[in-house]
Amino acid sequence: MMDDGRVVLRVLEGGGERVSLKALTDATITSRKNIVIQGRDLELPTITEREVEAVKFAVQEGFDYIGLSYVRGAEDISMLKGMLLSLGAKDIGIIAKIETPTAVNRLEEIVDSADIILVARGDLGMYFSLEEIPRLQERIVDLCIEKGKPVIVATQILGSMVESPVPTRGEIIDVVSAIRQGVDVLMLTGETAIGRYPVEVVKWLSKIIETYEPDIIPERRRKLRDGDVRDRFAYGVVSLAESLDAVIGVYTRSGRTAMRIASFRPRCRIFSASNSKRTLRKLALIWGIESIMVSSKDYEEGLDELQSRIERLIGGKIMVLTYGLREEALHTVRIVQSRRA
Repeated sequence: MMDDGRVVLRVLEGGGERVSLKALTDATITSRKNIVIQGRDLELPTITEREVEAVKFAVQEGFDYIGLSYVRGAEDISMLKGMLLSLGAKDIGIIAKIETPTAVNRLEEIVDSADIILVARGDLGMYFSLEEIPRLQERIVDLCIEKGKPVIVATQILGSMVESPVPTRGEIIDVVSAIRQGVDVLMLTGETAIGRYPVEVVKWLSKIIETYEPDIIPERRRKLRDGDVRDRFAYGVVSLAESLDAVIGVYTRSGRTAMRIASFRPRCRIFSASNSKRTLRKLALIWGIESIMVSSKDYEEGLDELQSRIERLIGGKIMVLTYGLREEALHTVRIVQSRRA
């Protein structure tokens, strides 16, 4: 199978470097499409010389994330992390693509090791029957939310818009279902890469999200980790803000505190401020976060600047403001009643 199952081929004969195939579907074969042999999850290396060169390019150009295809387990992610560390790029996040039966079977260790998980529905659909894909998506998304791990859903989000200027009703329902599941990101692929209506598809997806998101009450499915003070601090900030009907403001340098707070899916707005453009770019993929660029590198001064900016945006609200926990340092959580209407 090729191209997310659009091209189905039967092997007639093969040997050496040549193979004879018979097409079972009426489709066009294009370049750079993956090939899957149904029923077989081939033991091919995840990182080859080609990937090594791609990683070096990503480091040189200052990428924020690197997507790792055909992840088989935590060892693949550890290998890439080691490579990034040796290149002096420990801040680049790793997006692990769940594409194969092996990845599904070792899902928990992959979720624990990666920075973000991507549900590659097209590739999964070439290994599993199509009716199993919704269940797999739900399982992967639920585990990510339980563990506080950001999750992306990709492939055929609005697939008909490769050729059509409007999506189908079924695609809209699929998008709304993913929103209800609590995913962080809906990722367009072929719709914008090779589609005839790339601008229109982005507008349609934005319209669907903006229409349905306000009506969905987030579920608190994140599980607290035993003995993790930072997790419990983030949960406490969320609980405090919800009890006061307040907005949350967090100053962060790395983005981790803002991510922890967002992972509990608070029923209030989250404003995150940083003086780092990279941090704010990385936070753009995280559920519920509205990012604000500030100039200060100091935690207290950064919080002052964030408070002022929130007051200008939405005066008259109660604000719960904080920043990341630091070892052996006095910590501040502010509760501010803004007087500006």
